[in-house]
Amino acid sequence: MKKYELLIFDLDDTLINNNENVRYAFKKMTEVLGYTYSDEMFNKWQKFDKKFWLDFYNGKIEIPYNKDDERFVPYVQSLRYRNFFRPQISMERALEINPKFIDWLKEIVVPEEGCYETLEYLHQKGYKLVVATNGANQAIESKLRKINCRQFIDETFSADMTKECVTKPNPIYFKELLDYLGYHEKEKILLIGDSLHSEVEGGKNTGIDTCWYNREQLPAKEDAIPTIEIHKLKELTKKL
Repeated sequence: MKKYELLIFDLDDTLINNNENVRYAFKKMTEVLGYTYSDEMFNKWQKFDKKFWLDFYNGKIEIPYNKDDERFVPYVQSLRYRNFFRPQISMERALEINPKFIDWLKEIVVPEEGCYETLEYLHQKGYKLVVATNGANQAIESKLRKINCRQFIDETFSADMTKECVTKPNPIYFKELLDYLGYHEKEKILLIGDSLHSEVEGGKNTGIDTCWYNREQLPAKEDAIPTIEIHKLKELTKKL
């Protein structure tokens, strides 16, 4: 009898190679805005974008709309471009770029090695498979279809679907996720992802077992020891 029933996967850098996906979208954005792309600029964008979202979810960024307003999410997403390229582009221009950037994110999607085979196997074994991310909800469905794996996934969830505007590893994120799924048997859930911070610490703080996809074989932290560790996705077919 299998221990787990519900497997919750991260998406970016777990099921897909997110770095190349974002690099492509960023290149297209710089072209449209009249900049010359460079790896140095892209690296700066990645660091900036990560800090932006951390600041936003920690309440450090002021947004002129209520979170229930349909303008809220596009404004937050667009504010990143305005702040990164300011003063060269206005907020109005950033809002124009945002839907294009989201579309570019959907164009080039590279799956992690063994992704299809692993999800197919787990699906056939009767596990309930969920994708839960900190990324934008608009891109999840398209990304999963691009790697031909949507048929294996039962549900998807993202940070911009949370009522409290929180991300992993915040326990509120996982509470809202489980409420959304209508599933609360934590001892039968396994979180799977590449981040010690998001998945392993998040699982520990929520009382859920974790699987660290440690492709680079890095050392774990004493306060974030995963239940299971894998170096390739297909190892899950042997562990579960």
